[in-house]
Amino acid sequence: MSALGILLVSFTPGLFWLWFFVRLDRIRPSSRRWLALSFIFGMVSTIPAGIIEKLAIQDDLFSASTTLASVSVAMLAVVGPVEETSKFLAIRLTVYRSLFFEEPMDGLVYGAAASLGFASLENLFYVLSFGPEVMIGRAPLSTVVHLVLGCLWGYGLGLHRTGHGPWVVWVGLAGAAVFHGVFNILAFSSVPWLALILGAGGVVGAYQLFKWGQRVSPFRYHRNVPLTLCLNCGSPIRVHSMYCRLCGAPQIGAERASLICGNCRRTNQYDALFCTRCGDKLLA
Repeated sequence: MSALGILLVSFTPGLFWLWFFVRLDRIRPSSRRWLALSFIFGMVSTIPAGIIEKLAIQDDLFSASTTLASVSVAMLAVVGPVEETSKFLAIRLTVYRSLFFEEPMDGLVYGAAASLGFASLENLFYVLSFGPEVMIGRAPLSTVVHLVLGCLWGYGLGLHRTGHGPWVVWVGLAGAAVFHGVFNILAFSSVPWLALILGAGGVVGAYQLFKWGQRVSPFRYHRNVPLTLCLNCGSPIRVHSMYCRLCGAPQIGAERASLICGNCRRTNQYDALFCTRCGDKLLA
């Protein structure tokens, strides 16, 4: 198989699942630039995770003589915590500290992006080692399970952003680590179909978390929120936006000359209370 074919086989499942879930982020769409960066940061997080796992786990872990107890200890004590912590830090140390992390849904979206970036690069390593046939199981199952795990600690980050204590983040991260370990144990056991059931349940749960993100979004009510022009690139943005979704330039503390009605797109003076064309109230 060509290099392009290997890349397509490895990355297409992750990009598909990212599209499938991110399209639920319709009320206040996240920055596409930070989505791409989160995906890349997730890929980079495989490096420290791989080094730690290489040092902590014996090479003959999956040999015929290895017991289920040995596999369970490795998965629950090393693989689960290390991989989920690596993905978590890829978001906690980057986009979470920026203006782009505005609402609970952002925790789910960016967590999913980082997790799928991690899974996609992991898929590439598996394809190079075992051939493209390995994606028959990883594309519909292992890849999307990484997304589910990212949603668990992403859910915690989202709650923490809305004022909950830090314990929700630690509970989400611990839950993701345990889920990860249990899933891997079942996948390598004599009853791998239980891993399939666990993964399917996780997908349903992740979907419900995204729906929850829509319900609790502070931007969920339809209002005539006026637009203004980005100071950097000139594209229309919401007047309350702290950054431009297109170029990412900050918009805080800038003086504006005009408002664009969110209903009829009429340009009004910045201090206008009502649109001079349609008469709608401008909620500036």
